Amino acid sequence: MLDTAPSPSLDDGTTLFIGGAWRSAAATYERFDPADLDRGTGTFAAAGAGDVRAAYDAAETAGPGWAATPAPVRGEVLRRAADLLEARVDEAWRRLTADMGKTARDARGEVLRSVAILRYFAGELSQPSGETYPSADPATLLMTVEEPLGIVCAITPWNFPSAIPTWKLAPALGFGNTVVFKPAEAASGSAVLLTAVLQEAGLPDGVLNLVTGHGRDLSGALTGDPRLAALTFTGSGPVGAGLRAAVADRNVKVQLELGGKNPAIVLADADLPDAAAQVMRGAMIATGQRCTATSRVYVERTAAAEFRELLAGQVRALVVGDPYDEATDVGPLASAQQLATVRSYLDLARDEHAEVLATGTAAQAACFVAPTVLTGVDPDSRLMREEIFGPVLVLQEVEDFDAALAAANDTEFGLSSAVFTRDLGRAMAFVRGTRSGIVHVNRETTGGEPHVPFGGVKGSSSMSREQGKAARHFFTTSKTVYLRAT
Repeated sequence: MLDTAPSPSLDDGTTLFIGGAWRSAAATYERFDPADLDRGTGTFAAAGAGDVRAAYDAAETAGPGWAATPAPVRGEVLRRAADLLEARVDEAWRRLTADMGKTARDARGEVLRSVAILRYFAGELSQPSGETYPSADPATLLMTVEEPLGIVCAITPWNFPSAIPTWKLAPALGFGNTVVFKPAEAASGSAVLLTAVLQEAGLPDGVLNLVTGHGRDLSGALTGDPRLAALTFTGSGPVGAGLRAAVADRNVKVQLELGGKNPAIVLADADLPDAAAQVMRGAMIATGQRCTATSRVYVERTAAAEFRELLAGQVRALVVGDPYDEATDVGPLASAQQLATVRSYLDLARDEHAEVLATGTAAQAACFVAPTVLTGVDPDSRLMREEIFGPVLVLQEVEDFDAALAAANDTEFGLSSAVFTRDLGRAMAFVRGTRSGIVHVNRETTGGEPHVPFGGVKGSSSMSREQGKAARHFFTTSKTVYLRAT
């Protein structure tokens, strides 16, 4: 059993981690448990521009030494971090649930996913690096070597408080970069814990720097520092576009993951009970707060009546309630603001006379909302076009596969998609024809393993993939070397 040190206290706002030291800021902000808004979950430092400059200063100072550290040694730091996080899994999932309301089972799974990500990238750091090439000069050895980019700014969302920061920080740090880390306000507690674990694992001072605070106040300082080499961001399209524009006139490498409006197609020959269960999970688990969540489902008309009944039964059976209870399937939305957003879409559904096919049950308290399946929605409705980011699914009947594929592709987004069928030919036609970066056959639209690329097309991504070997490509640069013996 590993000895572990407690995370910094969240009672006094000492949540900035800069140059190897925990410190406070001139202002603070409070966070509250979305399952019970009367229950405070921490006081956090609201960083200012000066704190961001200090973080860049620390990252710059630490950069040369960390870049010169052998890759396998950096890998050992990630491996120790994985062990430490696994030893603290109960603390970590409870912290995550307090941050944004994810259920116990889902939150624990997310923390263990973070452990797996750390272990994957620890292993990657012992893999071959660079390439050799034949040269026309027999006396010359021609090769490439990989080098870190420099200082990376990682801006992460609230919906995966542990996994998304980990899949950015692990490769950024592992491949020799230093990092300025800005989490979403609602994920501040989990960010403090993850930073503490990485530091305890052996990161030198200044290699990882955490600035908690309000994104609207910090974006200029985060993107405006001339020492910034790369920006990795997951969040909304408008915010991502603003960040990209802020660095467009400089040689800053940019990685953006910007959400989705993910479709599932259910064909008449599918295993309908399994398809209903998978679509329900894709739409409702994690309270629909996943960029890969199923938002639209197109069902072949000859199977629509049976599928509707099966899906409705799945949704009505969901246990919505206390996220700390192991029996709960769906917890609250992450915040009162997110609750207001989702309710505005449900109000729109009522105003547009959409049919409510099924609803789950939810307490009329805190940030809870009932999982809802709608049908009879106009294809041009905002309900079909915009990312709701809540447990709201729209079902549409279609004549055949061709109509379903055309409707599925009729969106500005292109992150994930799914088809349910026993016909291998139509499955492969879907794989070729869907306009999404991730494709699932007879699986829900959510989920991803750490060793494969993750990302979308169209409005869902900057086209720079995350995770797997794609992370190596993003977080390093290649140097070509001509080595001639004399």
